Amino acid sequence: MLHRYMAEHRFMREVRVRAGGTENVCRGGGVIAVSVVVTAASLLAAGCSSTSPPPPVSLPAVKSGEITFYVSLPSSTTALDEAVASVSTPGSAQYRHFMALDSAASKFGATNAQISAVATSVDSLGLGFEADPTRLFGRVTGSAQQWKAALGASLSSKAATASSPFTTYSLPSDTPGALQPQGSSLLLRQAQVYDAAAQANPPSNGTSPSPTTSLGATGAQSTAAGALPWPLNNGTPLTAGCSSPLLQHRHVYTEQQVQTAYSIGQLRSHSAGTPVITVIDLGGGWLPSDLKQAGQCFGYPPPAVNQAQGDGVPAAIQQANDETSLDVQTVAAVATGEQLRLVQTTPSGMLDGFSRALAGWGTVPDVLSLSYGGCALAENTAAPAYATVSNNVLAMTALTGVSSFVAAGDSGSTTCGTSVSGTTLSYPAVSPYVTAVGGTRLALGAGNTRVSEVVWNDSKYGEQAAGGGGMSRKQPRPAYQEGFNPQNHRAVPDVSVLADIVPGWPEVINGKLQTVGGTSGATPLVAAATALVDAAQQKAGQPLIGLANGWFYRAAKSQPAAFFDITKGSNDLAGVGCCQAAAGYDLASGLGVPNWAVLPGQLPPPG
Repeated sequence: MLHRYMAEHRFMREVRVRAGGTENVCRGGGVIAVSVVVTAASLLAAGCSSTSPPPPVSLPAVKSGEITFYVSLPSSTTALDEAVASVSTPGSAQYRHFMALDSAASKFGATNAQISAVATSVDSLGLGFEADPTRLFGRVTGSAQQWKAALGASLSSKAATASSPFTTYSLPSDTPGALQPQGSSLLLRQAQVYDAAAQANPPSNGTSPSPTTSLGATGAQSTAAGALPWPLNNGTPLTAGCSSPLLQHRHVYTEQQVQTAYSIGQLRSHSAGTPVITVIDLGGGWLPSDLKQAGQCFGYPPPAVNQAQGDGVPAAIQQANDETSLDVQTVAAVATGEQLRLVQTTPSGMLDGFSRALAGWGTVPDVLSLSYGGCALAENTAAPAYATVSNNVLAMTALTGVSSFVAAGDSGSTTCGTSVSGTTLSYPAVSPYVTAVGGTRLALGAGNTRVSEVVWNDSKYGEQAAGGGGMSRKQPRPAYQEGFNPQNHRAVPDVSVLADIVPGWPEVINGKLQTVGGTSGATPLVAAATALVDAAQQKAGQPLIGLANGWFYRAAKSQPAAFFDITKGSNDLAGVGCCQAAAGYDLASGLGVPNWAVLPGQLPPPG
C-alpha cells in the first residue's frame, strides 16, 4: 500500500504531472489524488497520457576545448526531395511557397522519439548530444578527457601547424555501438579544432603561413617559361581610389569594370530592400582593415560583418587568407548596404557551416555563398553518409527559400586529378540543390563593354587552372536540366562568370592589392547579384527566390538574352577530351554568364 498525501485536485483543462522522469498530461474534468508517489494506474484512470521530455534540439554555442563529431539521424529523404521540387519548379502550384525551418525539420527530419533514443545512447558514454535544428544530424561533443573515458582510449591527433592551424582528431576504428545506435551512423571519423597559438608562431625559418584554402593568387609579373604573356585590362575607364603597380600595368580589373560588363551596375541602381548574404568560410580569416581599404580603393562603403563561429573555432581566426578576403570583398562591392553574415568553421566543417548559415540567425538569408570544392568521386566513396546528409541539409535550405551558390572548382574537368580516369567534379557543386558557378576569361573594351568572353583556362599562360565542369558519375539529372542536358546525370556548371587570374579579381589582403583568379571570385559575385533581386522581391511583398536553377534554366529557354552565351574555349587540363564550349548549354560554361539587365525580368512569379 502506498501512503498518499490526503488531497484531491480537480482539474478542468490540463495538469502536468511527472512520474518516473516522464511528463504526463491530464486533460478533462476527472479527479486525481496528488500523491507523493504517482502510479501509472492512477494516471491512466484519471485520463492522463504520457509524453517524453523534449529532446535536445538546438544549435549549440561553440566552447573552447570541445571536440565535435557528427551522427546522422533518420529522415524522409524522398519526401524532402519531392517537397523541394514543388517549391523550386516554375509552373508548380507551390513554386516559391516555402516552409519555415522548424516546420520542415519536424516534417522531414527525425522525430522526438528518434532523437531522444540517440541522446540517451550518447549520454550513456558521458558525452554531450544536441540534434541540429534541421533534425537531419546531431553533434556529439566532449573534451579530450571525456572522449578518452567514453572510448576507453585517447583520440589520435595530428598537431596544428602555422600553415594549417587546426588540430585534427580521429576516432579509433573500433567505436562503441552507443555512439551510433540503430538508425544513426557516424558521418566523419575526424574532427578539427582551431589552434590560435600554432598560427601565431610561424616556423623559425621565417616563412609565412600559407592560406588554408588557396585560390591561386598570383603577382601579375610572373610568367612561366614558354608560356604566353598575360593579357591586359583594356577596359576604360579604369578608376580607383588607390595606387598599385597592378593597376598601373593593367594586370587587374576593378570592381566597377566587372559590374558594368555584366550590367550589375544597372541592377544596383534599381535595387530596393536590404539583401541578406551569408558567406561560409572553411578555415580562413579576414581583416576588417583589408575590407575598409578595398572599399576606399573601389568606392563602396564596407559593411559591418556579423560573424558566427562554427564547431571547433571558438574564437575568430587571426590571420587573413585569400579565400575569405575575396569572398567578403566581392560581396561587399556588389550589394552595398547589405546584411553580411559570415560563418567561420574548420576546413572539414562544411556541414556545420550549412547548418549555421541556415539556422543560426533567427531569419534565413537571401543567399549563401561557398567558395569551396573537393573531389566529388572521392568524397562520395570515402564518406557516402556525409555526402547524403549534406545534400539533405542543402535540400532543406532550398525548401526554406534560400538560394545556394557553390564554386564549381579551379581544376577544370579533372577535380580528382589524373589518378582517377576520365572527368571528375567538385563537391558540393554537384548537388542538385545548389547553383554551381564555373569560370570565364573576360576581355573588356571602351566603356568596359564585353569584347569577348571564353571558358577560363589559364594553362597557356603557365597556370594549370580552369573552371570546373563535366558530367557527374553519380548524381541523377535534376528536372531543371531536362532539355539542356541529354545525359541522365547532373551536369556542372549551371552558370559561369569571370575567373581568370590576370587580369583577375582585385583583392586587398594584408594591406596589399593582389589579382586573384578562380571560381571562388565568380561565386560570390553571382550570389550577391541574386541577393539584390531577392531583396527587391521582398520589398515588393513577394517571397524569396529559393533555389535559383529553376528560374535560370527557364529564363535561358524563354529569353536567350538573359545569358551571354559562351561558345569558345575548353576547360580540359589533362587531355581527357572534356569539356568544350558550344552554342547553348555546355559542360564548360553551363548556360553562360548572367546578363543582369535581362535576367531579373524573367523571374517567374510564385505559383
